[in-house]
Amino acid sequence: MKIIIISVVLCIVSFTASYTDVPIIGILSQETYSVQHLFPNEKYDSFIAASYVKLLESAGARVVPILIGQEKDYYKYIVQNTNGILFPGGATWFNQSDGFADAGQILYDLALERNINGDYYPIWGICLGMELLAQVAVQGKELRAHCLSKKESLPLEFRPDFNTSKTFRQAPRRIIKILGTLNVTYNYHQYCVTEKNFTSFGLDQDWRIVSTNKDVYGLEFISVFESKRYPFYGIQFHPEKNQYEFKPSLKIPHSKEAVEMSQYFANFFVEETRRNNHSFIDWETEKNALIYNYPTHYTGIKNSSYEQLYMFK
Repeated sequence: MKIIIISVVLCIVSFTASYTDVPIIGILSQETYSVQHLFPNEKYDSFIAASYVKLLESAGARVVPILIGQEKDYYKYIVQNTNGILFPGGATWFNQSDGFADAGQILYDLALERNINGDYYPIWGICLGMELLAQVAVQGKELRAHCLSKKESLPLEFRPDFNTSKTFRQAPRRIIKILGTLNVTYNYHQYCVTEKNFTSFGLDQDWRIVSTNKDVYGLEFISVFESKRYPFYGIQFHPEKNQYEFKPSLKIPHSKEAVEMSQYFANFFVEETRRNNHSFIDWETEKNALIYNYPTHYTGIKNSSYEQLYMFK
């Protein structure tokens, strides 16, 4: 018993000692299948929706883009020099060589190794990114089900023990009330992870379901889940859209409550990334890595579902 107590104390001291006030978060880019038509005269390899960048910046973080199709050493460098990773939503396939899923698997394995060795390194998956997080956790096995929840804003259906989850145990009562009673979580997906698949693939051993929702046909899907051991989190809905995407036909909620909910998730994850002290070797190297070095493209004017995009060659 004494040995166990000592171990816990040392773990807490270690996490307390490793801290930063200026987190830098990597966002994984993805193939351009869904947006290349917006750029008929240019050929790009990957993109990141600017709304994800803004979401993290709104909570005090800066962003480094993570390119797909790179060597493992590149991804090691990213993990060594950033404080966490976001797997964003979007529209791409998981079976493309050297693409979104392959990069996600490498990054997940690197982050897992660091956490096992005592380094606190978070990952957050949103929509497609949550699905990717579940898939890489089972080493690339396809565990998603087909479901339909597009342009649907829903309240979360919390599990009875949700208030003991890392995601919500310190959430203000107002946020819980908003999430549990109002149509603020914006869903736009055709795949999901069901509890049946969650269990059959063994995810229930190391992960917990925090909330669920139902698609238009009544199929229940997991809307929030988290790792029991590590700072890995997934949500099926899109908090970035409440604040930063405005195409009227998408029917995204922009109410005060929807924005508060969105900001809660941004603040929560960015605070998690503050719990390690990874940093670039110097100021010049750091500046050269940031997404500020890339222009944004205003695509809302082209009737895109995204207001702005970062495009990478």
